Amino acid sequence: MKGRSGGVYIGALAADSAARTLFAAFDFFPGARIELLGTEAPRRRVRERMARAAYLVLPDEWYYDVPRILIEAFANALPVIASGAGALADLIEPGRNGLVFAPGSARELARRLAWAEAFPERMRQMGECAQADYQARFGADWTYARLFGERRRHARAL
Repeated sequence: MKGRSGGVYIGALAADSAARTLFAAFDFFPGARIELLGTEAPRRRVRERMARAAYLVLPDEWYYDVPRILIEAFANALPVIASGAGALADLIEPGRNGLVFAPGSARELARRLAWAEAFPERMRQMGECAQADYQARFGADWTYARLFGERRRHARAL
């Protein structure tokens, strides 16, 4: 994560989207350095920006499933600053692999952004934990052959 700085937001940029919380947070913390990428951004540009960012911002207020962008962030050793909505609250452990704020609270989001900018080394460490979480939760090495072999060994042991 060396050389990484600022944040990245990837999603809808319309005023009625989740980005409105992020836009309002800029009023409370105008020093936030966040690159905004709309949903139409090419995947290559998203990957390049994730490689340079120190954190990902997910201000969405409703998440029932695990968002792909969170999985990609964790895979790229990128901690996530997210609202505590739905699956986001289950996957982000504040201070370990990211930071959480109350859904819709621009003031709390601004505080988390200011903290992230003030403590880049802690964010780097959180990124390492996020990547470890990705490997443990989403990067399991279970192929069909390995799974079948494990079952055969277990059956023989009985």
